[in-house]
Amino acid sequence: MHITFICTGNTCRSPMAEGIARQLIAEKNRDKEITVSSAGLGTYNGSPASQHSIDVCREIGIDLTSHRTQRLNQEIADKTDLFAVMTESHRLALLYYGIPEEKIAVLGDISDPYGGDEEEYRQCRNQIDEAVRALLDTLSDPE
Repeated sequence: MHITFICTGNTCRSPMAEGIARQLIAEKNRDKEITVSSAGLGTYNGSPASQHSIDVCREIGIDLTSHRTQRLNQEIADKTDLFAVMTESHRLALLYYGIPEEKIAVLGDISDPYGGDEEEYRQCRNQIDEAVRALLDTLSDPE
């Protein structure tokens, strides 16, 4: 199964979700079964994750320094089994672009910390961590 985490700019929320999910999947030895990536609906390719995202993820042992933004495109959509979006508006955008409802999971109403201080990013990271854990728990464990 391949999960793509979606937000608007692919610099804050979705890279944090991707990093957190990758770490949790590795801890449960499910990395052969579940792969993850992230993309943005309103971004361009090649920008790094925001510095605050990098910093608050480093606090929990996740390295986002190699992340580069990518805009959602058909190639990404074709390889994705499940889109995990940050908000209802992201879900509606995916539906507009023809993504089937059953391939979309809304992680919650995870507000965009872009432009905020490090504490706002930390709170966002914690909210994402909780949502990603809940999502991964809903996926059947092979054991």
